[in-house]
Amino acid sequence: LTTVILIFLIFLLVLASLSLVVTFFIAATMFSGAPWVATRATTVRAMCDLAKLKPDDRVLDLGCGDGSILITAAREYGAFGIGVELNPLLAYYARFKMRRAGVQDRVHIIQGNMYDVELPDVDCVMLYLLPKATARIERRLKKRYLHLRVISHGFQLQETLEHSHNTQGKVTVRRYEW
Repeated sequence: LTTVILIFLIFLLVLASLSLVVTFFIAATMFSGAPWVATRATTVRAMCDLAKLKPDDRVLDLGCGDGSILITAAREYGAFGIGVELNPLLAYYARFKMRRAGVQDRVHIIQGNMYDVELPDVDCVMLYLLPKATARIERRLKKRYLHLRVISHGFQLQETLEHSHNTQGKVTVRRYEW
């Protein structure tokens, strides 16, 4: 009986430790300016449609979370995708989902900070960031890209006029170009 209790206590200790690790990674992501909030499939498709994605377009998702936007862009639109995710657990989960969806040859996930990684050559950038992070990344994108389509879910860019938008209920997806 004491062995069973000891095993149970060890199990609870391991479970509590894992909970702390997960909480730490979620909290670290929240303070980066982009807490992860899952994007609905209908919103993901609205973003891809507004971007007018074509086969072989190159899409960058900054703060890609679970990779849903990139997986849809690859599987349904034929695009290539690169995601940048700060949270290592979410980056791992995105890679898992990518392999499960069979798009590992079209999507690559980078675990890193979107303000520090080298921005690759792309046709379109997808964003779902808070206003402060959106403003900061907008300046970086304008320095890096001469021509670009930017699709923002929820929040507006500060220095660029909106090209078009799509509103579904309470969700607005905006397109910007330069």
